Amino acid sequence: MSLLALWVKSHRGKDGTFLPGTVTEDFVDDAKAKMETLRTVDPSKSEQELENAAFEDTMHGGKIPERPVGYGLGVRKSDVYGVHGVLRKKGYGKVRERTVVMESVKEEVSALSKKNEKLEKENEKLQAQVKENNFLLTTFIGQFSQFVGQVRTGTASTEALSLAQQVLGMAHQRVVQRDKGATKE
Repeated sequence: MSLLALWVKSHRGKDGTFLPGTVTEDFVDDAKAKMETLRTVDPSKSEQELENAAFEDTMHGGKIPERPVGYGLGVRKSDVYGVHGVLRKKGYGKVRERTVVMESVKEEVSALSKKNEKLEKENEKLQAQVKENNFLLTTFIGQFSQFVGQVRTGTASTEALSLAQQVLGMAHQRVVQRDKGATKE
């Protein structure tokens, strides 16, 4: 679809007429007259090329606008009409954009890989601490259950009480040393 055909399609109502009180019909008539003039000058062009050229010439008065209409706010005339526009239409701009995107993706993957390695090291330390906590808890429960059993049966002695105290004291010192080492890191 040519630019002129798109203009006509988007500015006509459901009944096929142009909106009243607008200069749209005059604009279309001027564009069609310009198209006939261009056809006599260059008869080898296709109908769509003639309509596009007539539309551009009628819309902008033969000048390329500083800010092309219908492309958004950030588009300059060189993006559409100049070397950049031609290269973009041929796909070279997309390759450059893809390269930039791939570079940023590579940087993100590298950063995530480094972060993953750091988290793996921390995970190993935490797993070692969990194993040690399990060992200490098992030791504590074992000593406590033996001592409670001896107290219940009436066979508890001061020697059993001092042994339990020593085992719990060593376990406590082990936890304190481990916590001091963890805070230094």
